[in-house]
Amino acid sequence: MAGEGTPAAHPGPAEPAVLLEVSQVPELPVPEPGHEARMYAVVTVTVRRPAVRAAPTAPTAPTAPTDPAVRAVPSAPTDPAVPSAPSAPAARSAAVQGQGPRHAVVFLIDHSSSMVNPPTRMAAARNAAAAAVHAVPDGAYFAVVAGRDRPATVYPEQPGGHRTLAVADDVTRRAAEDALRACHPGGGTAIGSWLGRARELFAGLPGGGADFVRHALLLTDGRNEPGYESRDELAAVVASCTGQFTCDAIGIGDGWDTGELLLITTGLNGTAHAFEETDPTGPLPARLHDLTRQAAERDLTGLRLRLYRSDNAELRSFAQVHPTRRTLRPVEETEFLREFATEPWGDETRSYLLSLSARHTAGAEGAELMLTEVELVRDRAARPPVRLPPSRPVVVRWSGDHGLYSRVHPDVGHFLHQEDLVRYFEEGCAALRAHDPGTARRALGRAWQLAVEVGDGAMREHLEKMVEPRADGEVELHARIRRFDIETARIRTSYTTSHR
Repeated sequence: MAGEGTPAAHPGPAEPAVLLEVSQVPELPVPEPGHEARMYAVVTVTVRRPAVRAAPTAPTAPTAPTDPAVRAVPSAPTDPAVPSAPSAPAARSAAVQGQGPRHAVVFLIDHSSSMVNPPTRMAAARNAAAAAVHAVPDGAYFAVVAGRDRPATVYPEQPGGHRTLAVADDVTRRAAEDALRACHPGGGTAIGSWLGRARELFAGLPGGGADFVRHALLLTDGRNEPGYESRDELAAVVASCTGQFTCDAIGIGDGWDTGELLLITTGLNGTAHAFEETDPTGPLPARLHDLTRQAAERDLTGLRLRLYRSDNAELRSFAQVHPTRRTLRPVEETEFLREFATEPWGDETRSYLLSLSARHTAGAEGAELMLTEVELVRDRAARPPVRLPPSRPVVVRWSGDHGLYSRVHPDVGHFLHQEDLVRYFEEGCAALRAHDPGTARRALGRAWQLAVEVGDGAMREHLEKMVEPRADGEVELHARIRRFDIETARIRTSYTTSHR
């Protein structure tokens, strides 16, 4: 296949390896005069960091016992194309090793009145927050904020109203846990104000935080309440925080709002998660611990994807499609160039779906013409040092051979099917809200078939709580479908599986 990526030149012993691939079928049929053809390609970027010698770390969160009453939505499916994170003893931020940017994290923990009903909810949140605090690596900066209708910085103390963060070590981590457990819940919910406090705290970092990878972890059991903060006000705060830090959001119980969680994580390049039960001994502490550790490991910064288009192509769309679906916004744009920033990287693979309109010119049959060149570039001051791979072309060959132009690259077909899965699922949910069971059954049935085709086992598990698959491939709606099952499936649609 044209445009297939190959590894970059062998990097130095201390440099991460960065790989760039383009997957496509180059043949397209000659369009009718005055018409354009559509070309799809999948751009895949992989980062492999050098091994770091293990060093002592803070205690890890205890493994939660198996509890059939605790139902959790996994952060993402197991994907053989993406290596698992290193074990906790080796999970050290490169900043601690002096290799990369410094790390800062702010924990935003719901302390509104609803957190005491049931009483186990607050205990579960505190246990989870404590586990996350103990995952902050030595030398990183951190703070803990209690979220109500007005945020309160629980740790460290804020003398004179100054916004400051603590430096993590055994003493400050224990002090933060003690302060968190001593904090009392009360008041309402205004999530945007919590994000605003995180932005203020990050701005108080040395140098205004420019040399830091900044991450927030938000946990809530509810939604913004009328009289405290509107959806538009939350959206405005998210927009003001975009590019300032990333944010993962976790909903616990069944009172959280999916739209709010996805508004936050989509705008702030994070991931959304949901836990129905709030057993203090359940899986929530381990999840927050892992999210904190994984964020600290994403220490390769400044990578940008640059697309150059030729005269015979127009960029229609470019979006991240794996491991999460994410809209990309260009940070630089000219007539023939688009440049997209990416969030910090750890050891991981991300895929992007590119859509182009290709214009045919007379006499071009059989020739291979470049539509777009894909290049990885990097901010000059970004760390750690890395050797970048060569650019990759997206090409077209106009053909009259149906056997050639009817092919679809497996990577492209896989992600197009996942986009269809989301579309049918959303159509089915809209039909459920409109009390149209016929349309809901047909749409969710097609979503089920696509989940089977693309191998999305996690989405199948969610759909099985809404529909009953039949032997003939069709489905029947369950007589009772819980709101929680619908909303957690909506969160699941922000994740994808890999064809590889």
